[in-house]
Amino acid sequence: MANDFWTSIFGWSNQNSDKFMQYLNNNQQSYYGTKDAVWVDTNKPFELYLQVPELRTVIDKRASMMASGLPVLKNSDGEIVTDHQWVQDLIAKPNPTQSWSDVIYSLSVNDGLFANAFAYCPKRSFDIRNLIVPLPSSKVKLKLSGRYLDQMETGGMIENYQFYYDGKKYETIEIDDMVYINTPDGIHLVNPRNRIETLRYPLSNIIAQYKKRNVLLENLSAIGILSSNQSDLGGSLPMDPKEKRQIQQDWIKRNSDQIVITESNVDWTPMSYPTKQLMLFEELDADKMAIIDAYGLSQYLFASSKGATFTNVFEGMRMTYQDTIIPETDQLYATLSHQLGLTDQGLKLCADFSHVAVLQKDQVMQSDAMDKRANAVLKIIQSGVELSDDEKRALLGI
Repeated sequence: MANDFWTSIFGWSNQNSDKFMQYLNNNQQSYYGTKDAVWVDTNKPFELYLQVPELRTVIDKRASMMASGLPVLKNSDGEIVTDHQWVQDLIAKPNPTQSWSDVIYSLSVNDGLFANAFAYCPKRSFDIRNLIVPLPSSKVKLKLSGRYLDQMETGGMIENYQFYYDGKKYETIEIDDMVYINTPDGIHLVNPRNRIETLRYPLSNIIAQYKKRNVLLENLSAIGILSSNQSDLGGSLPMDPKEKRQIQQDWIKRNSDQIVITESNVDWTPMSYPTKQLMLFEELDADKMAIIDAYGLSQYLFASSKGATFTNVFEGMRMTYQDTIIPETDQLYATLSHQLGLTDQGLKLCADFSHVAVLQKDQVMQSDAMDKRANAVLKIIQSGVELSDDEKRALLGI
């Protein structure tokens, strides 16, 4: 009959064992009475991405910021190229369901979860490519050649790729038809270890504290003892067995938001620990900061119980773009340029972030600095000093 938490508390059973301790012993996996640490399985990053809101928030924010860059094709002189037909067509319509920013977003999410990102981009006749489809990294396997040294091309290390539609059926994709992007871990040339493995402990703690909060809200919010408050000259009087039975039955039958009504004179002695002193929210903030730091973002881009000023948010976003988003997006576009064969043509794809509002301040500062340098050069020339073209460029910082 002990199928209710409060039944366990009051021991309403024919057994003589301590029901409260029995409850704790039988529910060690509910994070009460557990002696050993419980860690999440980091071999399933996408499941953690769906399960832990803090992880998904950080990865999605990084992906959206990287996808905000506008694709631009430039030549070796840094001039914008607008007459490269198949590249322009690929950017305008990369695949039937996604825009170019969607493609970059998907690649960023896969890179954030697996440190590897794949896109099917078949080479057509005359080296034209008119389709690029991001693939889930968890469904792609690399068939390695086993050779690493003295290899000048990707094909020297990777024979091909296998894309699995399900557990058994797969399709082989050749080297020239796949774009492979990874974030190096400093050790592995291909298939590097992802950042999720580094976050094993904070992710485990986040899941544990969510479960503990749920247990507190659902079951353990009012642990305590109802005791008799009757006494006479001889001291305290025990509660009448009939009254005790009635209170037990009333408590068991009630809903979580109902109170016990009794004519008995009873006292309530709380046994629970104040939730605030458990510091669950402080633990959550600390673990969330570990995730934010791992992806190089700023804490001020995310909701916080302490709040953030406009200046903190503005500067946090600006520094995130400068220190993380722009460099990592440049690396992604450089890999795309190389694997699409554009670098062999003296071309490269770049991401333009000049339209981002928080970066406009930097452009104004650069423009003011250029005006000051130009005025300085003009004054030097007006004073009669002759400057060569190279000297003028050096003074202008060009």
